Amino acid sequence: MAIRDDRVAGMKVTISTCDSEVSNYSNQRWAYRALAYRTLAIVTTGLGMIGVVLPLLPTTPFLIVAVWAAGKSSPRMQHWLLNHRQFGPVLKSWHERGAIPVFAKYLAGLMLTLSWTVLWLLSMKTGVLIFLAVFFSALMTYIISRPNA
Repeated sequence: MAIRDDRVAGMKVTISTCDSEVSNYSNQRWAYRALAYRTLAIVTTGLGMIGVVLPLLPTTPFLIVAVWAAGKSSPRMQHWLLNHRQFGPVLKSWHERGAIPVFAKYLAGLMLTLSWTVLWLLSMKTGVLIFLAVFFSALMTYIISRPNA
């Protein structure tokens, strides 16, 4: 047990803590947090890999989240993702510089425009179309503002 005397606003304050209890609590919190990040990294990597074969499930956003979560829990998994033969270059350019390949920018613009057009042709409510037009425009502004990979 550690006992420490401090002066707070001119008054003597005695603080008594059990160092082993504090360190056990900190280690336990860190272990749970690391487990949550590792689980998130594994799940999003799995979803990203499924997205390779399922056309409507995006791959890259899941893998970007996986790299971020792995960086907080498993450096080995982060290294594996960043050096992956197929996904590594795109993930590494995003991780290091926030860069997006030019082809991906054009593809994103095309897909957003196509999605909005399909909803318009299906006579979606005007409010939804306006909301999506504003949202898609903001999203494309962000994508275009990123450096080219």
